[in-house]
Amino acid sequence: MGLLAALAVFVLASCKTEGRVSQYPPVSVTNRARYFLLPPSAIEKPLDMPQQITGRYGEQEFIMDCWVQANERGITIALFNSFGTEAGYLAFTDGAVSFFSSLFPPSLKAEYIVADFQFCFYRADLLAQALKDSGLRLVVEMRGGVDGVEGLNGIGGIEGSSEVRTVFAGKNPVLEIVKTNSSVSLKNFLRDYSYTLRGIF
Repeated sequence: MGLLAALAVFVLASCKTEGRVSQYPPVSVTNRARYFLLPPSAIEKPLDMPQQITGRYGEQEFIMDCWVQANERGITIALFNSFGTEAGYLAFTDGAVSFFSSLFPPSLKAEYIVADFQFCFYRADLLAQALKDSGLRLVVEMRGGVDGVEGLNGIGGIEGSSEVRTVFAGKNPVLEIVKTNSSVSLKNFLRDYSYTLRGIF
């Protein structure tokens, strides 16, 4: 069940908003704000690497491995258990989004996993506009750090400088993402989950 949180962490459009049409249902970032998924072409840079996911949902903690491939054609994420056996698979393209795993209930929606991934790895300028259309605000800043020092809000270490992305609903932070050369950490204040991806970014 903890891993479910990780994906709920990864847990987060046939609707129209501000002249933009998406074929996927919107993701509820807050109880009022709905985010429409961006196309794969909005990715910041291609990824193709193994990663380790560690995180927390409420009092539950989890850890698992995955392989992430993401580029302008789409996103694929293969999840593996501690025995190295595939435990789930997500695919997102301009034409379809899907997720399957025998470990998770059907209520875990692929769009929410993709949304969290986009918040972490898609272009900040395009995210800022999409979130603005949803009534939210994205703030991006660079912060310094020291090796071995605990990351912001206790979610991972900061090695050297880090990019921090914070999504606000009014004056209230909804989620925060800390990106370094070797990790990406996300904390969702509203839904009370956090996770860290470790790899080479």
